[in-house]
Amino acid sequence: MPTMSVRIDDWLKESLEEFWRAHGERPSTGLRRVAEEWWAMQSFPAVTFHDGVSGRRARLRGGPDVWEVAAVWRDYDPDAGAFYQHFAPYVDRAALDQALAYADRFEQEIEEAIEQNARLERLVSGRG
Repeated sequence: MPTMSVRIDDWLKESLEEFWRAHGERPSTGLRRVAEEWWAMQSFPAVTFHDGVSGRRARLRGGPDVWEVAAVWRDYDPDAGAFYQHFAPYVDRAALDQALAYADRFEQEIEEAIEQNARLERLVSGRG
């Protein structure tokens, strides 16, 4: 993985390091996450990031998590019309398209979230 050096003010460095310590991240990991999230929000404006009980995750502004959109798409693929109707009128098409594009770009992250949810469903249902 390539590296990049950057100069920042002391106050910002101290603040970032304090935040990462509080969240159990090292500076390299934390800065990479911040850079990826910034890039994602520039590329997919409907996507934002939130911390929750299952960790930090991408989700649509005012809508479901991106992994949930991707999981629903699997149920409807290739019937895009039914997929959009599933979320109408709560989530617009442009936001759904951005969620699917994000899911394509960050496929491993989304697959892990879908699998985590499937494991939880199996546990709750008593299937293992």
